[in-house]
Amino acid sequence: MLKKIFVIGAVVFVLVLVVGTMVAWAYPGHEGTHRRAAAADSVRATPIEGVAQGDLSASEVEALQMALDDEYKAWSVYEQVIADFGAVRPFTSIQKAEENHIAALVTLFDRYGLEVPANEWVDNVPSFDTLAEACEAGVQAEIDNAELYAHLFDMVDNPDIIRVFTSLQRASETMHLPAFERCAP
Repeated sequence: MLKKIFVIGAVVFVLVLVVGTMVAWAYPGHEGTHRRAAAADSVRATPIEGVAQGDLSASEVEALQMALDDEYKAWSVYEQVIADFGAVRPFTSIQKAEENHIAALVTLFDRYGLEVPANEWVDNVPSFDTLAEACEAGVQAEIDNAELYAHLFDMVDNPDIIRVFTSLQRASETMHLPAFERCAP
């Protein structure tokens, strides 16, 4: 039992370090506000002096919107699982990571003076009959997320967007997917 607690603690510690590093890369020299993923109202981003929406191509704006929408969806699905089954792992820890992913993307929206869209997925996601089904859905969601980022890389040239997308894709592939695979039957 003590060994299991130590292993869980070590995994959580590594997750915190990875997410912290990812967030630090996403926020170089930027002091902004963090918005929670569950915000139901659209938030108007404050443009940063000297940086305009015109600094992004239309495909980069679309890629940011698609990435944020997918992170919102994941957060909302994991919120529903927690509502249905209680504070169960790995959903609680991965949902917190999704909050950090959303915050990293919102920072990019802020940096380029883009309006942050509302999370339309809150209360608009499926429920699962069993925790095992939810874990299987988590596996598929993280596979889909990594594939989405592979597609989004073709839509962006901006180095800070590429850096954030790389970190988010890596977290899905190396942290979230294995955690869901361990809980899936």
